[in-house]
Amino acid sequence: MTALPRPVVTTAVDSSRPRVLFVITTTDVGGTETVLRELTLRLDRSAFNPLVCSLCAGGRVAREIVAAGIPVLTLGMADPPRIRELGPATVRLARLIDHLEVDLVQAFLYRANVIAGLAARLSRRRPVVVAGQRSLTPLRGRPAALAARLTRRFTDHVVAVSDAVRNELIRVEGLDPARIAVIPNGVDTTRYRLADREAARAHLGIPTDAFVVAGVGRLSPEKGFHDLIESAALARRRGVPVQIVLAGDGPERKRLAAQATSLGLDGTVRFLGMRTDPAPVYAAADIFALPSQEEGSPNALLEAMACACAVLASNVGGVPAIVEHERSGLLVPPRSPSAFADALVRLAEQPHLRERLGREARRQVTTRFSMAAMVDAHAQLYRRLLAGAA
Repeated sequence: MTALPRPVVTTAVDSSRPRVLFVITTTDVGGTETVLRELTLRLDRSAFNPLVCSLCAGGRVAREIVAAGIPVLTLGMADPPRIRELGPATVRLARLIDHLEVDLVQAFLYRANVIAGLAARLSRRRPVVVAGQRSLTPLRGRPAALAARLTRRFTDHVVAVSDAVRNELIRVEGLDPARIAVIPNGVDTTRYRLADREAARAHLGIPTDAFVVAGVGRLSPEKGFHDLIESAALARRRGVPVQIVLAGDGPERKRLAAQATSLGLDGTVRFLGMRTDPAPVYAAADIFALPSQEEGSPNALLEAMACACAVLASNVGGVPAIVEHERSGLLVPPRSPSAFADALVRLAEQPHLRERLGREARRQVTTRFSMAAMVDAHAQLYRRLLAGAA
């Protein structure tokens, strides 16, 4: 018999409140991991008893959750999980659901979605299962998408982070709209706010007189940072001394560095690596750029807007639901370095426009995308689904 995973912290399970088990693939730094942390820490513990299970070994976010007194367990899978591990891990999770008497499972990321649905079906308790769909990518083209679609039947409800993701679920998977709730990401506007620009630049080693365009995110093809680098080269040829700082890491880093060199941008494009706290990057920027080719509801965009950054973003996915063109940011077509360059030049030449867009961006986020609203929407969904299962 396979032993249950060892908890990172051992806490007695309180049976007087509904037990909500959050299942996620990893608990290291990332947008989804941040949502998990904020949701578990902010969920009303007088109404719910939150627990966390990570498929892979616990990371920084897991440690932060543990420090708040919430149990975190791990299935000990490889990172990324191997296919041969999925069956045994599913059985172990089913036993964990029974052992902890879980009432509702909320999964994040597609591997966790697949395993959580199967495990809930194998368990004796048959808890309510909620899957989280945060991006458009897994719905098309990836082999894992097939497994996600086949196991969706074991899911009671899906949380989509934007209408664009909801519409894609309906179009691609034929999912019943009644089984989808749209809950946008939220941002902590007390943590992400207007800050001292000069102090942030000193912290990052950026000259005070530089015109800085910042990007934050995983350095992967769909994030479009290669288009941003090309647009910077075009803008510099038009006399705008653009400097780019990229916070994040990923498989494209070497290729992006080589691209910058080939375009004569050595010293103009800086790679900051993974940042556990991106707030100084936003504070140091004149412009926050999101050149993505597809997005669900990007956390970095919300964070930058909360910091009153002037935003330049691709008009894709859920981005137009966050950024109102010409009011809280500028939207340009994706995969168009020339359009990005035109917008960079315009923003560089119009500081008053940057200030106006940044001010409105902050206002939009505080009124429409607060962390409290995101948590409350999840809590209301949990109550409704649990009442229906009673």
